[in-house]
Amino acid sequence: MREGKPYAKLLLHLAQIAVLFFLIQAINTQVWYTGVVDIEYTDGLPEGAGMEVELEVDQKTADGSIHIDGFITFMQWQNSRNDTTIDSTDSEDDDREPMDFTPLSEIQEDLPIYAKIAFSLGILLFGLTFFQIKYRAIIGLVLNGLIIWIMISLIILTPLGYVGGMDFGAGSFDDDEGESTVHQSTEGSPSIDLFNGELDYEFTTKSYDLGLADKSELDEVIANPPGKEHRTYLEMDGVAGIHYGPFVFEMLWAWLVLFLIAPMGIGFINRVRIDKPQLL
Repeated sequence: MREGKPYAKLLLHLAQIAVLFFLIQAINTQVWYTGVVDIEYTDGLPEGAGMEVELEVDQKTADGSIHIDGFITFMQWQNSRNDTTIDSTDSEDDDREPMDFTPLSEIQEDLPIYAKIAFSLGILLFGLTFFQIKYRAIIGLVLNGLIIWIMISLIILTPLGYVGGMDFGAGSFDDDEGESTVHQSTEGSPSIDLFNGELDYEFTTKSYDLGLADKSELDEVIANPPGKEHRTYLEMDGVAGIHYGPFVFEMLWAWLVLFLIAPMGIGFINRVRIDKPQLL
């Protein structure tokens, strides 16, 4: 007896094609992610000064903006400092080779192509299913692998690609001759919102600014933390995070449901139907 059309799979593939078409449009027109850094001095001479940095990345651009709060306070702090530094304790880190990331520009060029290939594979899979061609599952595996790679690129590789394209050797704020702060400690906690696609890290940094220490007490400040009431004490609160475009995690959930759970569910139902004894 000839089997009928696998209508459940055909409807599923149509839904997959619609999602892949949406993915092409979103990659080309929507923001991929927004990187944010917001810091503010909450104690010490620069109290009230802070900085907000925002970076928006899409298929064509990576635009950043910087907003400085309490600029006068910040300049007063800098004018009150001297050039006192000590030898860096992290000099061994300078010998490490920089990590090699795929540049953001390459990812921006490749992702639209990958999305179009995935869309074509979705149409091909629908046609193979309609005519019930054997071994079409191989195309499904390739399609799933490609979608996973697109998601990895959007969520992980694009932020790393921007960092990899930066030249930290030029214009660095670090003093090559040593460190200007001592007894630095940082406490923080991550915040993850998988539904809204927001990954944040809130932190508090405490340290003592050697540039504010008198020469007569410099050795004592270096040897032991003088306490929060001391002139050199600094405390800074901040948050750094990545806020992905709405389509990124929408696509992640769509892949989980339409490309993973639903095909497994349909396959399980068909297997049970085949294994069920037929009444004569």
